[in-house]
Amino acid sequence: MGARIVAACLAGCIVAGTSSDVARGQDALVTGIENRELFGYVLRDSRWPRLEIQVCWENFEPSDAAARALVRQAVRETWEASSGVRFVGWARCAAMAQGIRIRVDDATPEVKALGKYLDARPGGMVLNFTFAHWWPKNRPQCAQTRDMCLRATAVHEFGHALGFSHEQNRPDAPDQCRELRQGAEGDYRVTDYDPSSIMNYCNANWSGDGKLSKLDVTALRTFYGTT
Repeated sequence: MGARIVAACLAGCIVAGTSSDVARGQDALVTGIENRELFGYVLRDSRWPRLEIQVCWENFEPSDAAARALVRQAVRETWEASSGVRFVGWARCAAMAQGIRIRVDDATPEVKALGKYLDARPGGMVLNFTFAHWWPKNRPQCAQTRDMCLRATAVHEFGHALGFSHEQNRPDAPDQCRELRQGAEGDYRVTDYDPSSIMNYCNANWSGDGKLSKLDVTALRTFYGTT
């Protein structure tokens, strides 16, 4: 069990949260528990005010066309297919581009904030297309399963871009999973704890095999509405 959890943690998918983000999440969480709400795990204030969200690429290399198309397809088949959210644009970023700005780098996939707090943020999301340097140490099989790894990490990071925190951060997660807490905290538990969530480092299938769980879909539709 321990080895499996460590492998899941090494998948990357870091969220960089500020202390104010965490404090706000903790305050709201206390209120929710006191109200006995049945709260995936999101930061309530990070919900985008619109369902059409702009996406652009900061480095738009012709050689990356197939990888960009795979990311677009993965997002369409998961977060878009199960909600009213639509990601639009997907072109080269203009100087003052709004929405989610993606930088491609052979580094740890990550987002710099949750949900709407990514709006217009330079390099707000980082995706890895090559898996040449960081991945051999942490997940060497990505060299042979590049498309699967790209899909899984992209779907995970777009979950953060919609406001979803890591599922293992939840206070009702098993102790061995909470040891893997990372990134910004949520404050709204939309469903019961989900061991199969694509946002959960403790998922027995690394990054949920790039697919949303049933509870991921429930949480998404509760937070953003249905198609």
